[in-house]
Amino acid sequence: MPAYVHVNLRVKDAAKQADLAPRFQAALTAAGGRILHFGPVAQVLEGNVEPLPLAGIFEFATLSDALAFYNSSEYAPIKVERDAAQEARMFVVDAG
Repeated sequence: MPAYVHVNLRVKDAAKQADLAPRFQAALTAAGGRILHFGPVAQVLEGNVEPLPLAGIFEFATLSDALAFYNSSEYAPIKVERDAAQEARMFVVDAG
């Protein structure tokens, strides 16, 4: 069953974010993931916590694949640099 990584973020440094984006996409693709959506949050439907302005949804074949991506050597340096580029919340869901 597929798994989905969701990220909700605010860009803090546009130049650093622009440098990270293609590297993130390459690491995601190498791990078998694909981008389903990346762009502005359209509307809050419920809840009282304001989301960060951007959202991404990334699909993987399995939860194991999603976790392997997150813990991969390709993604590790990107994780280190993300804090300077963006404020983010990230989580994974298992559709199985």
